[in-house]
Amino acid sequence: MEIKDIVNRKLAVVETCESEPIHVPGSIQPYGCLIALNNETLKVEYCSQNVSDFIGLTPGQLLQQTLPDLLPESWSQIEEGLNTEKSDFPFLLLINETDFEATTYEYGELIIIELEHATNGSEKVSKIFAQTSNFVAIIDKSKNLQDLCQKIAEETRILTGYDRVMIYRFDKAYNGEVYAESKIASLEPFLSLHYPASDIPAQARELYLRTLVRIISDVNYEPVPILTYTDRSHESLDLSDSQLRSVSPIHVQYLKNMKVGATLTVSLLKEGKLWGLIACHHQTPKVLSYTQRQAVLLQGHFLTSQIRVQEVAEEYRVTVDVEAHLQHLLNKLSAEEEFEHKFSQLTSLLPVANASGVVIVHKGEIFEKGLVPPREKIRQLINWLSENIRSSQFISSFLSQRFPDAISMSRYASGIIFHALGKPKESCIIWFREEVERTVNWAGNPNTAVQKKQDTKSLSPRASFEIWKEKVKYNSLEWRVSEINAASRFASALQGYFYTLNLQEEDFNLRMLNDKLQKANQELSNINWITSHDLKEPLRKIQLFATKIMDKDDQAISDVIKESINKIHKSANRMQHLVDDILSYSLSSDKNKNFEVVDAGEIMSDIRDSLHDELAEGNIELIINNAPSDVKVVPFQFRQMISNLIANSIKFTDKSRPGNITINFSRVNGIDIQDAVLQPSQGYERIDVQDNGIGFEEKYSNRLFDIFYRLHGPGEYKGTGIGLAICKKIAEHHGGTIIAKSNPGEGSLFRIYLPSNHQEL
Repeated sequence: MEIKDIVNRKLAVVETCESEPIHVPGSIQPYGCLIALNNETLKVEYCSQNVSDFIGLTPGQLLQQTLPDLLPESWSQIEEGLNTEKSDFPFLLLINETDFEATTYEYGELIIIELEHATNGSEKVSKIFAQTSNFVAIIDKSKNLQDLCQKIAEETRILTGYDRVMIYRFDKAYNGEVYAESKIASLEPFLSLHYPASDIPAQARELYLRTLVRIISDVNYEPVPILTYTDRSHESLDLSDSQLRSVSPIHVQYLKNMKVGATLTVSLLKEGKLWGLIACHHQTPKVLSYTQRQAVLLQGHFLTSQIRVQEVAEEYRVTVDVEAHLQHLLNKLSAEEEFEHKFSQLTSLLPVANASGVVIVHKGEIFEKGLVPPREKIRQLINWLSENIRSSQFISSFLSQRFPDAISMSRYASGIIFHALGKPKESCIIWFREEVERTVNWAGNPNTAVQKKQDTKSLSPRASFEIWKEKVKYNSLEWRVSEINAASRFASALQGYFYTLNLQEEDFNLRMLNDKLQKANQELSNINWITSHDLKEPLRKIQLFATKIMDKDDQAISDVIKESINKIHKSANRMQHLVDDILSYSLSSDKNKNFEVVDAGEIMSDIRDSLHDELAEGNIELIINNAPSDVKVVPFQFRQMISNLIANSIKFTDKSRPGNITINFSRVNGIDIQDAVLQPSQGYERIDVQDNGIGFEEKYSNRLFDIFYRLHGPGEYKGTGIGLAICKKIAEHHGGTIIAKSNPGEGSLFRIYLPSNHQEL
């Protein structure tokens, strides 16, 4: 059997740190050994090259052999450890009279076992737990989160003996900052130094989430290859959960450049995300037992439990303050008062969000408090928000990153909270935060954190960690959650207040309009009175005197004068008809008329009698079908509407053939009506007035009902153009409608819908 290694030699040549496959190095650190066996056959598939240094068996003796057969005396302990639910502590294992600390995890079909020499640390363990018990006292004495982190750094250095212990905190972009530090006196301080996100790339942060404790006992170690047999297809071994996993060559060189000999790293998590690290550095090689590492992890657990507590406590202090200001604002909005007067009373507008300035736009007018940009800049910002922000809220502490023109107003508006209260240009609120310039001290130039070597394609970390100062501009302080929430609640209340003001204004405008309409109606009533009385009298006199002049036979009147007097008489008659029709139109919408249940058949008989001569003269047959005996109408208006429609059909009869007018009555459900928009739950009387007259083009079907509208000139057909308008007004007064359908030469259909005296059929 031939043996081969699975060392990932691509680690030496990568394009970027983010592309480095650090989870599959194919090697481990030498302070332990690794064995991987098939979970069904229990045959060893992989082992580290140094297994003989630990258990006295060479790789050739292990590979493809069944582990229970190789270690019969120890297998029962291994099996018990495999069957035990995984915990933060390893199980003890005796192999060839040597004690080991063993950890296991699964990878696909493999069970991976890692072994480290056990240490007799009972005295140290007592010391560790004694020191750990001090943590409760530390919590009580800590003033704030940073003070707590500083005490944890000091306790961890005492616990582990490392030369330097740092609490390393990430920002949103995963740039790091040394938030607290404890060190020996001879070392240069790293406190408050910043490190770029590329120092701990994304795939490294992912591993910190999976393996909470990570040790490099000696940065100058020689990686131990992982071996397998040649017959096995080459396959990488994922060591993401491994304690012994070999380290990225780039990271090793990074530590060497920092003159670090050994490290211990503990992950600090908050809500499942990487908040920071406990990072321990030593100038010389240093091995910590598994138990000691777990004690440091316990410190990390204590700290992470307090991170959230401390942040919540600090947030609570801010919340209490902004909540008091919010209640003051909400109480002010509840009073009835115009906003122009109200704005001066909103004295808590700035402290409710701890802002340096605020602007409220109401009906396009700007109201401002505190430190705000000039008016033209505010308009420019609102225009940008209106065009680029689709949601009703926008929050930023680095406005110029999204809106480059904000640089010119960064003194006033490096950060904003924006709420649209309608159309932003008409109604919105914006809180501003002024620029806070600060200097960030980087541990070396962050722009050259990783470079390519000129002679090879491999990457190399920076060699210099000399302080590199960066001046950060155009930023404001971050908005806290409590400030954002308070701003949002006030914006919502303000929107409701504006809505109430608008309703009050609309109500006032409607009342004013109603007053105007009542006055207009009164004036129309006066016009109706003038039309029905004052205009009729002079018309009668004109007609009377014209008739007298025409009747005087003995008076010598020329033919020209007679013709003129005849025209005067005809014009007066036409005006008389027009005045009568206008009066009928105005009376057709009289709401004071009473509805009655009447016999439609009787009314139709009366109409037939009144139009007998006109029907006979035009050789027109009038047919009436199914007239109900119980229609609920205003009788005289109903009579006038049907009379007008019949008269209209008589007027536009086709002289080339006998006339025919058919009136059909039927009852229909509103939900079944397709040619008009009516109440679906209402029943309707449908009255179809169908003739075989000259008809008209369909495009005129709506305009026919406009007052004074005539399809034909006055010389062709008599009339004032009001008759159909009266029909429409009567139908609408009854809660119904009227429609017209026709084609030239095919007659016309006028269909009336009136609410039925019955419920829906």
